[in-house]
Amino acid sequence: MDYNKITLNEVLRHTMHDFLNNMHLLQMNLDMGKPEEVRALIQKYSQKCNQFFDINNIGLYKTNEWLQTFSIKYNQLTLDVQTSLLNKKADKYDEALIDYLNRFVQAIYPNFRGYQEQLLKLHIISDEFLEILIDIRGDWSTNKWQDECVGELFQLQILEATNNSIKVKLTASGRLE
Repeated sequence: MDYNKITLNEVLRHTMHDFLNNMHLLQMNLDMGKPEEVRALIQKYSQKCNQFFDINNIGLYKTNEWLQTFSIKYNQLTLDVQTSLLNKKADKYDEALIDYLNRFVQAIYPNFRGYQEQLLKLHIISDEFLEILIDIRGDWSTNKWQDECVGELFQLQILEATNNSIKVKLTASGRLE
């Protein structure tokens, strides 16, 4: 699959599939008499929608598209997104961020094993600076992902880089105004 050429039909089909799965999960929990599970699921789905709007509101439109289509492109990897978005005006970092995230995932994706659960955690923070915390577990013993260039708009801080764990922080080079 060409990761940069996802059709609108593919996105809609994937979205409808996820929607139906979510509705069936709600129905199953209702049928089993588990209203607290239903409430928790509704909260989870609502939070995901709010994150979508929040990421758009700070100007990361292309990054948001990448996040929303992630599971279509990288089906062996589960994405967990957290947001702490207080400041807007992050749009000038959108292209550089999507470029880095694409290169990062494409560098590590070939090392995944189908039988292992793979989880990529991204925490997007926009306060005084735009920061993205990336946390992923896997087998990185032969991977040269950290050799990737970040560019001039972001500074990369490696928090942890072992044979089975990567934690990095991207920080925008300028303040959000």
